[in-house]
Amino acid sequence: MLIETDTTGTVTAFEKLFTSLSKQKIQALFILACDGNGFTSGAINPILKSSQIPVFGGIFPQIIYGHDKLEKGTIIAGLNFKPNIAIIPNLSDINEDYEEVIDENIPDLIDIKTMFVFVDGFSKRISALIDGLFNIFGLEFNYIGGGAGSLSFEQKPCLFSNEGLIADSALLVSSEIESGIGVSHGWKKISGPFKVTESDRNIIKTLDWKPAFQVYRGIVEDHSRLKLNRNNFFDIAKSYPFGIAKLGAETIVRDPFQAGEDNSLICIGEVPEGSFLDILTGDNS
Repeated sequence: MLIETDTTGTVTAFEKLFTSLSKQKIQALFILACDGNGFTSGAINPILKSSQIPVFGGIFPQIIYGHDKLEKGTIIAGLNFKPNIAIIPNLSDINEDYEEVIDENIPDLIDIKTMFVFVDGFSKRISALIDGLFNIFGLEFNYIGGGAGSLSFEQKPCLFSNEGLIADSALLVSSEIESGIGVSHGWKKISGPFKVTESDRNIIKTLDWKPAFQVYRGIVEDHSRLKLNRNNFFDIAKSYPFGIAKLGAETIVRDPFQAGEDNSLICIGEVPEGSFLDILTGDNS
């Protein structure tokens, strides 16, 4: 595997890395970029569409390279294996059967050892996609990935593909390469579980039949010793995500980013009604 890094975040630097790696003896390009780069479809799509090999990846608020945390920049890895890439569009479609879509898009002939899963973090049916993956494949292989997007909370194209930058979609990237997970998300439980007694996709309306914001605010204020309101909500809530337990797998994290006027909580990612949530927190260690 060959890895090239740019810390300027310019389109010119991106194209230089992309072109340089494409000339090497590699079989795919894996891209991680910062939202601070300000990449647009108009600037990036011609570069992506020019590739003769598979391309995948995402745009994130920050990325890590070595010991450095980048808010601008790009990492491109040239891979020495050819993955199978399935693009799952319309990831907010309430009528879509994602289990059926996954089954149609993942070839049976592939001996999958690792699957990269990247989603638009502002799509509203991420949980339905994840449930479909677990129902079909269970824990047969390692999953690596996460939700792409911007802390501006504006949904925009954030996934790299051979079709260009895409939004409201998922990338399911299957490979026969073995992998291991050397890190965890680092969050720890401080309260819960709470039952999601009413929700609408990514909006939690009630927890244990009480207004979701009231329940959440009480726990967070007790722990943080800070007053939580709608104006400062995300500044505090970003340190107190929800965790959804998955049997035999690491907790799935859901970030609340806004409190609704009706005392609901709006999250990044779907939260199914009937699921159980813990409130999590973490520290610098």
